[in-house]
Amino acid sequence: MKKVLLCIMAFAILSCSSDDENTSVIEEHGIRFNLNGTDYFLTDYSAEIDPTNSLYRRVEASFDNDTKKIVFFVEVEETNQIGQFLFQVDDVNWLSDGVLGGPRETSITMHTDTKMEGTFKITLVDTWYVPVHSFVNGVINIQY
Repeated sequence: MKKVLLCIMAFAILSCSSDDENTSVIEEHGIRFNLNGTDYFLTDYSAEIDPTNSLYRRVEASFDNDTKKIVFFVEVEETNQIGQFLFQVDDVNWLSDGVLGGPRETSITMHTDTKMEGTFKITLVDTWYVPVHSFVNGVINIQY
């Protein structure tokens, strides 16, 4: 009898749904990456049509007490690649544009007038092609 009672209690406990299952997940929008071994998640960013060339959307985010900044350009509402990628450290600029700047893998998988999603992996090099800054595991999930 004890075994039957224990089985019924175990079944009742296991069949109960958890309150966590009914909680909605709030998705944070931002830009996530690892830069030279340090993880970052930037939620303070701007995204607007580039005032100097309306074919591109300009995304900008500063971090580390405004000593570092990333700026990148993506063709308006296109799902392809990041065009220029600029990394600024204390007023020193590093540029990657697909030809110059070092190896890179970028992909924009969604780009509408209100949202952009994609991934990036960019290595910025010096004039001797020695890696200086490495962005890995980059994920773009922003709304504007």
